[in-house]
Amino acid sequence: MPKVQAYIYDITQGMASRLSMAMLGKQIDVIPHTGIVVFGREYFFGSGPCTGEPGKSIPCEVHQILDLGDTEKTAEELDAHIQRVLVLEHTAENYNLLSHNCNHYADDVAKFLLNGRGLPPEIVHIAEEALSTPRGQALRAIIENFERQMRGGGGGASSGLNPFGDIGGGVPRAFAAPSAAAPPSAPVAVSPELEDAIQEILRNPLEVRRTCLQTLLKITENVEKNPGEAKFRRIKMENAVFVKKVAGCDGGTEALLAAGWVPSTHDAEDVWFMDDVTATRQSGARQRFAAELAKLPAENPAQRQAAPAPAPAAGAGFGSSPFGAAPGNLGGLGAGFGGLPGGMNPQMLAQAQQMMQNNPQMMSQAQQMMQNPQMMAQVQQMMQNPQMMAQMQQMMGGQNGMGGGGF
Repeated sequence: MPKVQAYIYDITQGMASRLSMAMLGKQIDVIPHTGIVVFGREYFFGSGPCTGEPGKSIPCEVHQILDLGDTEKTAEELDAHIQRVLVLEHTAENYNLLSHNCNHYADDVAKFLLNGRGLPPEIVHIAEEALSTPRGQALRAIIENFERQMRGGGGGASSGLNPFGDIGGGVPRAFAAPSAAAPPSAPVAVSPELEDAIQEILRNPLEVRRTCLQTLLKITENVEKNPGEAKFRRIKMENAVFVKKVAGCDGGTEALLAAGWVPSTHDAEDVWFMDDVTATRQSGARQRFAAELAKLPAENPAQRQAAPAPAPAAGAGFGSSPFGAAPGNLGGLGAGFGGLPGGMNPQMLAQAQQMMQNNPQMMSQAQQMMQNPQMMAQVQQMMQNPQMMAQMQQMMGGQNGMGGGGF
């Protein structure tokens, strides 16, 4: 049977192991980008689901190879699954540096090949591990705000902070979503009960129906990807997320019933349960939930964003401009990243400056990090090292988006 391997790349090219303790208060040796190698090809996420020559699909050296097991699937079955399911679930538009990235895509590919067994959790959940410290939480807020504003600000930054968002067309081959011009495939039949339930969901307020459809879609995707795993086929009726997002939406419970879930008990608790046969027949429900979700107006990130913190006093931290005059003890940072050896891509620097000036909360968070003497000493040391700055320049300027997209 074909062997399945995970090719793990350190997109920081060694910088994580040298700087993580100072910047995060925790030792992180690698920030991974992962590709799945099987059938003589590497399956990975670039501008979307892509394939390429193993070990040569992205401009980094392979850091580690993990043997994941053998698969009973064929190359044709994997390509069909990517084209039918993963190309819709993993797109440039829904890429998220921290929670929906290349490692999550590789994990989904591995789970399909190995009947639910994916990548080691420490790879898939590297962001949660790396950013779990107080310093990491501050960095998380900056990253999330930066990615949100890159997408919201236009200018073609649809891939957000994806460092390999420019890899796609030609070689390596990119899987394309079904073309609108192509003859539509026959829709999968669903029950009248499910259609009625969906119509009832659509009569709820916009954000209520959005969260309900998102939750139903995620539940259904989990079952469809892992039909043999009982944990995905049981939902506690008292689960707070379920109660709020599904049961609290008119039509939500009815949609669950119509999709094949039934009331049951497990360990003396009331649960929703789906049998293993019904679990293999979820494609119709998944497609309907996804189709209705896609019709909704795009979310407005400003509605979910916390109220901005008060603007910092003039002269504090970075001074009047977040990348302008700095306190004397920051030395080489005074001129901003753009004036340093190998500096940041000027266009991205200008964008970062504008974002900081328009977002007092982000500026405050950045200032708190930069007031850490140990962290700043490490950053200064790195910026005085031409080799490390060349790596930084390649990550920030040579790719589409900020470096660090392997989270």
